[in-house]
Parts: sequence; C-alpha cells; structure tokens
Amino acid sequence: MKRLMMVAALAVAQSGCVSAQEDAPVVFSNVLALSGSPGGSCAPDTAKFISQGSLDLAGGGNYQMAVRVRSTIPVARTVLVGETPTLVGGESVTLTEFVYRYEASPDLGLPEEERVATNAVVPAGTTSDNSYVPLTAFGPLALEKLRAAAPAYPGVSVISYIKARGRLGSTSNAESNEFSFPVQVFASDCESKPLTAGICNFGQDVRSACGPAPTTP
Repeated sequence: MKRLMMVAALAVAQSGCVSAQEDAPVVFSNVLALSGSPGGSCAPDTAKFISQGSLDLAGGGNYQMAVRVRSTIPVARTVLVGETPTLVGGESVTLTEFVYRYEASPDLGLPEEERVATNAVVPAGTTSDNSYVPLTAFGPLALEKLRAAAPAYPGVSVISYIKARGRLGSTSNAESNEFSFPVQVFASDCESKPLTAGICNFGQDVRSACGPAPTTP
C-alpha cells in the first residue's frame, strides 16, 4: 500500500464542507488530520479531521489529503421477490478519475475543470470509520498556475471542489458527492535556506517551508 504523505491544519478564510448528495453510491466526508515529518512515516488519524490547510509552494509539492469515504450500497444479500430468491447489493465502485474545479480571489487563471486519473475500489458496505482515499487538493494544471502566480505569505485562499467518477459493478457509471476544501497558498523565498518544514510534506501546513540553516557540531 502506498505510504501516505499528508496533513494538519492552519487557518484560512473558509472551512471545508461536503455537499448533501447522500444518494450517491460513494460519499466523501471529512479530511483526516495526519502527523509526521517530511521523509518520515506519516499516517492519518481516523479520530481527527481538519477543515482547511495551507501550502508553501517553495516546498515543491502538492497538498496531500486523506478523505473519509463510504459506500451507500449494501453488502450482498438475498431477498424474496414474491417467491423468487433475488440477490441485491454487493457491487463495488471502481473510481477512475477525480474531477476538480476551483475558486480563488483574486482570479489566478485556474482551469474551470480538471480531471485526474485514479484507480481505487470502494467495496459495497464500506463505512467511513477506518476507510479513506488519498488524493491531492490540486490537479497538475492548477498546481502549475499556482506556482507561477502565488504571492508571498499570507498568500491567497483557493477552494478546491472535488468529486470522483467511476464504474458501479462492471458496466454502470457512478459519481460521488462533491466536497470542498480551502487551502491557503503562498510561496516563500527559501533561496538561501534549506527546506525543512512541513507536516508529512515539505511546505504543508506551515507558515514557511524555509528552515534554519544547519549548524555544524
């Protein structure tokens, strides 16, 4: 399983939220808090969640998240339809892409919509107690725009709206609910200092990715 490189939160203008599409076959809810340092072991805390984050682009990375996920499709069971035993439920959802849209003020020229391929299976009956999907807050096109336009700290608040699309079983199309997550994006001047700061990822959820110059023993 891929090692998750993820999160913990700082204040920005707006909190993350989840749209009320409870009839979707896959439902995303809270973004989990994570702990650890760049280059170390990082894991989400399923008992804690965050509603916003920050990213210093001087660190060179994207904003990593672990998002709670559950399936609204029940596990397979047999019911009687009249006198005929019928199998219902049990279909897994295979996620094939994340769909992004963005909101920023001032306008940074971010794409109106961006799609990023993925491959994840959400089995029927999955609960959000210990289930999550790793993803980034920005697609590659938006990240490129942000790296070119992000101001110095305190930067700009960018809200990412994200949903997933895929297949239900082997044939049907499926779409999740859409959730939003705001990230305070900025770029520090770390030219003369090493990049040492971040929660699991350089530049993530810190005031600056610049660290103090190393000392000689």
